[in-house]
Amino acid sequence: MTMQQQTGPKATALYAGNGGKPLFREFITPIGQVMYSYHDVPQPVTDDAGNQQIDPKTGFPKAEYKVTLKWAKAELDAGLIPMRQLAATVRDDAWGPQAALDTWLNLQPFLRDGDNPEHNTKRAEHLFGHVYLNFKGKADPVVLNGEFQKRYTGAPGLIGPYQEDLMPVDMYAGAYARVSGIMFGTEYMGKRFISTRLNNIQKGGGPNGDGNGERIGGGGRPDAKSQFDALAVHPGVTGAPGIKNLL
Repeated sequence: MTMQQQTGPKATALYAGNGGKPLFREFITPIGQVMYSYHDVPQPVTDDAGNQQIDPKTGFPKAEYKVTLKWAKAELDAGLIPMRQLAATVRDDAWGPQAALDTWLNLQPFLRDGDNPEHNTKRAEHLFGHVYLNFKGKADPVVLNGEFQKRYTGAPGLIGPYQEDLMPVDMYAGAYARVSGIMFGTEYMGKRFISTRLNNIQKGGGPNGDGNGERIGGGGRPDAKSQFDALAVHPGVTGAPGIKNLL
């Protein structure tokens, strides 16, 4: 799907094919590389001026859990085909079958293009030659006796390649993972989007199959195993020499 400029009145109604109600389509992405990951610390939802938005129903600040995956462009005609086909179905759910040919419909690109400066505004080199998607999930405010506790629940589940539970620190920018969620059509500021809501994350794949990869960016804390060698061998290992002499 390509971006089309809106130069006339709106030609189709949102959810034209479903009696005015949205349809939510479930998906699981192919394995991609994690570009940004805020799966455990929700990020504030802000307006165009950078002010945090307030939920009118609760009166509390809005926040979201976020994960972004990227794929090499070679995947456009390979592993990403099911996601692209589902996006086309969601497009028809929301705006009717004519949406694909409607020159008035300001439909934004489903996959963001790392070579497009309008998408990759910071010209991040690790995005060149790639496409990417953002996945967001609503964070639920914790309220006690009517008071907002300045913390949230509702983080996505995080498991490893063997379906083992992982700690939040196991997921980082540069790791490999796949994401489950729901896809639906939405409108904002006169533009129309195929939105991808985050449900859960499974780490895995990549060069070694375990989901680990070279960390992206230099601002994060380094991995502990990269800085320290072992002080002891686990007692369950035959012939364990015990604690090393550090003096």
